[in-house]
Amino acid sequence: MSRGGWDDDRETSAAGDTGREVTPEGGSRAPETLERDIRQPVRGPRGRDYHLRESEWRALETVGAFRVVADRDLAGLARDESVTRTDVRHLSDIRLIETKTAIVNHQSTRLVVLTREGKALLEHHRTDRGQPAAQQYYAGFVKPRELAHDAQLYRAYQAERDRLEADGGRVSRVVLDYELKRDYQTFLNRPNRPADATLEGDREAFAEAHGLPIVDDHLELPDLRLEVELADGTREVRDVEVVTAHYSRSQLAGKAKAGFTLYRAGGGTTRGGTPYDPRGLEWLR
Repeated sequence: MSRGGWDDDRETSAAGDTGREVTPEGGSRAPETLERDIRQPVRGPRGRDYHLRESEWRALETVGAFRVVADRDLAGLARDESVTRTDVRHLSDIRLIETKTAIVNHQSTRLVVLTREGKALLEHHRTDRGQPAAQQYYAGFVKPRELAHDAQLYRAYQAERDRLEADGGRVSRVVLDYELKRDYQTFLNRPNRPADATLEGDREAFAEAHGLPIVDDHLELPDLRLEVELADGTREVRDVEVVTAHYSRSQLAGKAKAGFTLYRAGGGTTRGGTPYDPRGLEWLR
């Protein structure tokens, strides 16, 4: 891996040697014609062909699922090799992704999001259309003040995925807090809401239906919910929170009481990791 965090076209990173898929199952399926090294035409929703290779498709899936990803964290998306600078440059040139620089862990970091065209391409090849547990994709930069925090969710996912796969499990879907918040607001404002319904009753009903905790009369929503399948076939969810220095003591206590897996973001590293190593996030519980 280069000092900049990317492999050049002739090198393969250690992350790429693992042979693991980084993206969860679901959502969209890469056309079977895609190869690792040769770009193949992929038909878009308006009949436009985009020429992509497998690693570029995996990058689109990952960025779309997590909304925003630091460019250095895209290394290792393909099964046999890492995403390269060339891949990202190509996706940007054909306007499927866009980039922006922000400060993450006290370092200037290039962040990547899908464009509307990139999201539309994934949606066009969706395999779970109409299913209630469809993988959601996101496009564009939103909430600039939260970018530094949100850009670290993918690394928390990597750490949880590694722990899960070590025990023979796998991640089947990623759910961001945006989706949970949207569903909660939709439920509170449902057109058939009974006239005698109360906020407390609705909160309890939503929490029970979605397996979410209520702590001190507050519905706790994780930054990241992973729907997983364990080695024995059991399905469950793993709720993950990335906490920062801006969390108050009461906020941190609430997340801990909720039973979420907590990772602390910040400038420091643990056990010799770097700020861009998934294991560099400090696991709290």
